[in-house]
Amino acid sequence: MAEDADAAPRVGFCGRYRLFILTVVLPMVIGALYLAGIAAPRFASSASFIVRSTDPQSITDALTSVVQQQGASTIAHDETYAINAYMTSRDLVDQLAKNDNLRAILSRPEGDFLYRYPTFWLPDDNEFLYRRFEWMASATVDSFTSISTIEVNAFRPEDAQALVKAMLGYAEALVNQMNMRTYEDGLAIANRFVAEAQKEVDAVEAELQAYRNVSGSVDPNLVAQSKLQVIQGLSGQLAQIEAAIAQQRAIAPISPNLAGLRAQAQSLNGEIEKRKLEIAGSTGSEAVKLQTYEQLILRRELAAKELAAAVAQRDQARQDSERQHLFIQLITQPNLSRDFAGYPRVAFDLLALLALCLAVFQVMRKLGQVASEHRP
Repeated sequence: MAEDADAAPRVGFCGRYRLFILTVVLPMVIGALYLAGIAAPRFASSASFIVRSTDPQSITDALTSVVQQQGASTIAHDETYAINAYMTSRDLVDQLAKNDNLRAILSRPEGDFLYRYPTFWLPDDNEFLYRRFEWMASATVDSFTSISTIEVNAFRPEDAQALVKAMLGYAEALVNQMNMRTYEDGLAIANRFVAEAQKEVDAVEAELQAYRNVSGSVDPNLVAQSKLQVIQGLSGQLAQIEAAIAQQRAIAPISPNLAGLRAQAQSLNGEIEKRKLEIAGSTGSEAVKLQTYEQLILRRELAAKELAAAVAQRDQARQDSERQHLFIQLITQPNLSRDFAGYPRVAFDLLALLALCLAVFQVMRKLGQVASEHRP
């Protein structure tokens, strides 16, 4: 038994702690060498801003409403998150690469092999450029204050500051585009309302013209008034003749003039009744025409009021479009940190690397124990 024990292989220090050395010691040594002697300093520039709105419809409580009426502005929460998402989007990276020398900034000669772009393991294409930019830039929003903060680090402080300024410029352009799109949509809706109202006015006018052509009357109301005036005149003549008949009967009851006067009175009565039927009481009377006419006139007035209201809304929308309802208010300007390189953060990076290595070591050790327990 003693001979078997002596024949068993002896495990040295490296063999016993091989897993720890591979998963913790070796990565920490490589990381320390890189951070201490290879990693190029990267200078950070940052800026803070808030997206504000002067649109009174965005106000949700009474206190803010009072402030808004005094000319102040409110925070545009939804737009804040939209602008923040745009700050690290592919669209923004495309603009920076096209107009602001992003590729040249990321490939400065003083950069190290891990962060310089492109490298042998990151070819020069748009997708890898976007991924590298994500390493160099960040955009966050404080959920309580809605203050957005963007930070960019580069191998030169001037490059970092220039990129932050460019990002703010593109954010401002996006806000202007959002303003324009919102109020172009508003103007389009207002123009549609005006067109619909104008169409209704034209339709009523066409019906009114057709009715006048069919009825042969421009204004039944004026025609009825003129016929009433005729009846009043005939009634006056009838009253005079009836007075003459009464006087003649009192003076000479058997006078031959009575027959003529009575005939005139009967004729006037017939004419008056005829005129009355023309005004009311028959299917073609002015009263029937007037009812249809007044309905058309009422529809025309309502359509004209709707048209006037639509035109007023369109004018208001046009005035609103001339005002900037969303705008970016800078809180801190992009800084230029020549004297201090914010990255790499050696202590923090080493601690993070140590925590990661220890986690990997624990996982690998557990897997080894499970494998040894199931080994036949």
